[in-house]
Amino acid sequence: MNAPTFFTKLGSTRFFKKALPFVAVAAFGSTAVQAEQIDLVSLNLSGAGFAPHVLPGINGTNYIFPVESYFQQWSARGIKTMRFPIIWERLQPKLGGPLDPTYVALIDRTFGYAQKHNVKIILDLHNYAKYRGQVIGTSSVPYARYQEIMTKIAQQWSKQPALYAYDIMNEPNGALAYWPTAAQYGINGVRAVDKTRPIIVEGNGWASATRWAEWNDSLLNLKDPSNNIIFSAHSYFDENAGGSYDSVDVNKLDAMYGVNRVKPFVEWLKKHGKRGYIGEFGVPDNNPRWNLLMDNMLAYLKQNCIPASYWAAGPGWGSYFMSVEPVNGKERPQWATLKKYVDNTSCSAYGPLKAGTTTPTTSSGTGSTPVATTPSTTTGSSSGSTTAPTTSTSTAPSASASSAVTSTINNFTNADWLNGVYRKKPGFSIPATAANKAAFKVGASVKLANGEVRKITYVQIGNNMGIYLDGAVLNGTTVGYPKTLTLVSSTATSTASTPSTTTAKTSTAATTVVTSTINNFTNADWLNGVYRKKPGFSIPATAANKAAFKVGASVKMANGQVRKITYVQIGKNMGVYLDGAVVSGSTVGYPKTLTLASN
Repeated sequence: MNAPTFFTKLGSTRFFKKALPFVAVAAFGSTAVQAEQIDLVSLNLSGAGFAPHVLPGINGTNYIFPVESYFQQWSARGIKTMRFPIIWERLQPKLGGPLDPTYVALIDRTFGYAQKHNVKIILDLHNYAKYRGQVIGTSSVPYARYQEIMTKIAQQWSKQPALYAYDIMNEPNGALAYWPTAAQYGINGVRAVDKTRPIIVEGNGWASATRWAEWNDSLLNLKDPSNNIIFSAHSYFDENAGGSYDSVDVNKLDAMYGVNRVKPFVEWLKKHGKRGYIGEFGVPDNNPRWNLLMDNMLAYLKQNCIPASYWAAGPGWGSYFMSVEPVNGKERPQWATLKKYVDNTSCSAYGPLKAGTTTPTTSSGTGSTPVATTPSTTTGSSSGSTTAPTTSTSTAPSASASSAVTSTINNFTNADWLNGVYRKKPGFSIPATAANKAAFKVGASVKLANGEVRKITYVQIGNNMGIYLDGAVLNGTTVGYPKTLTLVSSTATSTASTPSTTTAKTSTAATTVVTSTINNFTNADWLNGVYRKKPGFSIPATAANKAAFKVGASVKMANGQVRKITYVQIGKNMGVYLDGAVVSGSTVGYPKTLTLASN
């Protein structure tokens, strides 16, 4: 994407959109127990979190706090609440140390401007579940330190009249095993001081609305003595939901595409009787059809009384394609659609209004979409091409493994991998031998060359195996090829991977003829259990299916075609991907079956 004018001067960063936002949120009302107008749309007003790679940085050079005129102009246009992101490292330069007085003073000034212009602030710790790149809950950033900073934040600003809520962490990612526990520590930290204000909790996987149900059921266990949690998801309409909008042809997208992107989150809220809002969304300014998709989404959210915060406004954006800051006094194309929902008085409580009034239509029998996701096409080298995962998903252990297995690590390096170690998540590429597949399973523990012991959280099997672990990202120079990976504890057979009643007609234990049902769900990425973008099926992860549907085997689809399996992904369900062209879920999906033709 194009960087805003201000940020261009600072240098680019991989997390440009993700790392910088200050979001002005729809006004939610003062507390959860009060019934009052819920403003449905507001704006992200960013700046204080710019250039997170430059620490501590200088206001006006590396980052920029909004001046009073921004509160004045947006308040005049009807904006009543702003989500204001700050970054932990600037607020507390040393973990466990005192707050930085300069940064604190700038935040104090921001609260003063907000109060003067009748704007409420959602204070957002914009750190992706990390401090200086290390995941909360690891030895580098203990949970107690995170609780401590949330307590300090509440102590510092809970008496500010303009403070509306605490967004305790922006877009947690790479922390699947840690974030639910960390979130509870964050809640505890706030409640040690502030007993009343809402606490906003974002979900794993960058808070993706589309994939919320895959990764965030564990957040249902969170406890708030004040019973005032609001769940927050983010939604962008490009393929990876990151807001870059690279190579997206809006003319090919259905008018309800935006609705379908947020629907899994909304249905999850309904199913579990929870409240929520869309903390970030945004569309480009280059085609009026984007406004149609956005308008339909906002109308759907309005029906469910779920507020949404547009990305972005604030100083420094220039001609940034999603900005709604006027350019030379001229309104941006997105504002005409957004202002339809500003000052709307149709909702007086957080949505969904009633829990359990509708049954999710996009979920499988277990109530969550399957683990299977788009397999990456990036390969390592001729010696090993384990693909990088698009998600990191914990599943129940499925089989026992030998207690002493040592594997080599594949020898390749590219943009995503260093000496067979994944650069973006803690993962290894190892040979997909029979011994490795039997041993390195989800739930087992492995010992790295540096002596660390980590638990396997995710396994990807193709021509090689991707073994993904809990904890922080690893250094391929230290633990990669020519080092080895050793299994130090095995998993035990578990019934947790048994499919739900909707998959009772699962495969039979046969050597050459195994037939499996196809999972029954439809969403933006899947149609009747068939992947829309690549030839792939989601099937139950039964023992028989895992033993039969392997890379290299051939399967027969309901239309009579025989295809070869090129890639298998195993989690709560199985993603079985085939060679050839994309297939139609209407023709070969649920309630049809998938039959092993040869193994």
